[in-house]
Amino acid sequence: MRIIKIPCTISGWITWHDIPKARALLIRQGDMGDRCYILIDGLVDVYAKDDMLSSTGVDENASDNQYSVVKPTTDYGEYKATLGPGTVVGDVVLLNPSARRNATVIVSKLTQECFLIVLGRTDYVRLIRTVSMETSHYIQAEVLDFMFLFQRWPTADKMKIVAQMRSTNFRANDYLYRAGTVAKMMYILVSGEAMEKHNLNMIANPRSSTKQKSEIKINVELMLIGPGEIANELPFLKASLTGAFDIKAVTDVHALGITVCRWIPNGFDERLVSRKHLFDTIVASDKDYVQDMQAKLVSMANDREDWRKERLEFASRYPDAHVAMTWNLMRMGNLRCSRCGRRGHLAHDIARCHHTKRYEWLPLLARIEKQLGQTNAVILKMQRATSAVVAMDNLLLHPKKRSVRSLFPYNTYDPVSDNEALLAGGKEQLADCWRQRLLVFPKLTLQTVDAMRPRQPVDDTIGPPATRDDSILDEDDDDDDLDDDDAFSTTSIES
Repeated sequence: MRIIKIPCTISGWITWHDIPKARALLIRQGDMGDRCYILIDGLVDVYAKDDMLSSTGVDENASDNQYSVVKPTTDYGEYKATLGPGTVVGDVVLLNPSARRNATVIVSKLTQECFLIVLGRTDYVRLIRTVSMETSHYIQAEVLDFMFLFQRWPTADKMKIVAQMRSTNFRANDYLYRAGTVAKMMYILVSGEAMEKHNLNMIANPRSSTKQKSEIKINVELMLIGPGEIANELPFLKASLTGAFDIKAVTDVHALGITVCRWIPNGFDERLVSRKHLFDTIVASDKDYVQDMQAKLVSMANDREDWRKERLEFASRYPDAHVAMTWNLMRMGNLRCSRCGRRGHLAHDIARCHHTKRYEWLPLLARIEKQLGQTNAVILKMQRATSAVVAMDNLLLHPKKRSVRSLFPYNTYDPVSDNEALLAGGKEQLADCWRQRLLVFPKLTLQTVDAMRPRQPVDDTIGPPATRDDSILDEDDDDDDLDDDDAFSTTSIES
């Protein structure tokens, strides 16, 4: 067998394996794995057994088992399929540390020499992140296609904007922008709703001349911002511009943010952009599509400012009449639609919008939600793998603290950032198995841990050996003590 390392932009090196023998074992059902294989040339056969408990559970990456020729009499289960070049096998266990191989893969007897690429867990996760990032860039570019501000922009320049955009999630009652701060980012709302509010301070004139004047505060709701609309357009209008209003999320909001720096469209000087504000760079550009975007944005901002003045004037005249902002009231403002640029409707009124791709917006939202769900699922799996290591360490270092719930505080961990040290390895997988066993068989697992822990000799001259206090165990080890999120199936765990 030949092993060749090839330079690659993914992980620095890719391992190329040449297996010059048929019936070589690649993957065995039930084993723990930390790599996947990409077939370049040759065929492999897939076998699977219905009974997973019959597997040996030996590490398939051991030197004496790796790529060994299987015996014809060995029963690996029912034949399932034959896979050819371009197929990826063994990738299921890389994103789930507690999973085992669900099938056996053997080089076909019809293949005399098999060429394949080996990807470890770290390289595979990095590759998935890269592909996911590229996919998200194309989806974000589709969002810009629905904005009438970027209708005349070339695709290449749109992708340069997308490369500098940030996907941001806000929970309800979070602030997208605070009054009095320098505006540094403009948001395009993809989903959710936000509200512009202005805190107005007024001096109340008393009816009697003998009473002193008092100051009253009025919270004026200026504008509702929905999906497909722009929030906080100030960074594009003037350098270091501050607003007098707050932008607060009404519901959970997913938005795309465009920063005021590091944005380099085609034809701009990179050194100029790195030193000057985005507004100055746009004004200095002679590109017709950039000037068109600036003119549209200024017109939209002026309409919004006139609407804000009307709302503030009404609030100052009738301070006791609090009028809640609604979508019907927003339609009375006759503002321009952020999609087609026409008046008379809002951006989320798809049936009234004149955009040519208005009916493609809902499928785009579905793709965005699917991508966000997949990303959160990967983060959750990495969180669970990290918490398993801490739980096992707590069990071994602090044997008296044996509350099942206290060992696994999932909600105390921050979301996993781009840290490859947190990727699950052999130790994490073993700890995760112990964690599952502890949840299903608490007493039996604790007895096993006590037997594994080395005991110190006791001097008989001092007194009898200390006995274990059973009161430290949980009083209730029934299944009702487990949360629904921590429930596991007992079919894949041996007692």
